[in-house]
Amino acid sequence: MKKKHSKAQIDYLAAREHFLQISNQADKRINELKEAGKEIGQAELEEVIERVGLHRAYNELTQAENVLINWTQTAIKSEPAFIEQRSQIEELYEKAKVDAESRGALLNLAMRLNLELA
Repeated sequence: MKKKHSKAQIDYLAAREHFLQISNQADKRINELKEAGKEIGQAELEEVIERVGLHRAYNELTQAENVLINWTQTAIKSEPAFIEQRSQIEELYEKAKVDAESRGALLNLAMRLNLELA
């Protein structure tokens, strides 16, 4: 059976892939500058980041993550596992607001959901 992704999951996957591509472009340009013997300081890094659009890609990824996390909160409310472990799951959502590791775990779980929403 083929997994069906929600719009939030699809948008997150696209934003993550775009961010990775942009990040790789930035790395490539930095390496090119190094190979050309140029000294790389703060100004050069900022120029590369601006030129490839890394900030914009990061912001888009963060926004897609937020949408995905919000979607999961709606998607799992009627699930028996959520109802049984409501306090622990809600604690994870709160912790994800300030802890990158918890946020990553929540995103990983969100991508495993295969729910059909109306």
